[in-house]
Amino acid sequence: MNRLRVRAGDPESGQIMILTLGLAMVVLGLIFVVVSVTSVQIERKQLLALADAAALDAAGQIDEAAYFTRGDGEVRLTDATVRSAVEGYLTENAAALGLERARAASPTGSPDGRSAQVTLTTVAEIPLVPWFMESMGGGIRLQVSTLARAG
Repeated sequence: MNRLRVRAGDPESGQIMILTLGLAMVVLGLIFVVVSVTSVQIERKQLLALADAAALDAAGQIDEAAYFTRGDGEVRLTDATVRSAVEGYLTENAAALGLERARAASPTGSPDGRSAQVTLTTVAEIPLVPWFMESMGGGIRLQVSTLARAG
């Protein structure tokens, strides 16, 4: 019966251990990248959902003074009513999605008096290394825009 013996001076002893450690580092690195990208993508989707909902809410807010002054029955939106509605919506609902840092950005308003354009911005944090992201400005800046038409 032949037995394989590892001699102390064998130049190939321990090679598998080094390869295993290298492979483990590559796998951990890939897991880190996938988790980080997925986290940022999920936060971007939540921000877009919040922007869509805020735009729909803002499209329902009319400028009552313009509506009653003109008397033609057309819904009129203004930049001020849209921005006010968006900021109110963010105050009430952003925390429910974990987007407390979401803010209205430019352009948020009504480009044509019938549409509510909403642009939101936030900073996405990478969950596995927040200390690393602090040195790079605190996270990844996300910005989304959406448009809702008033009825």
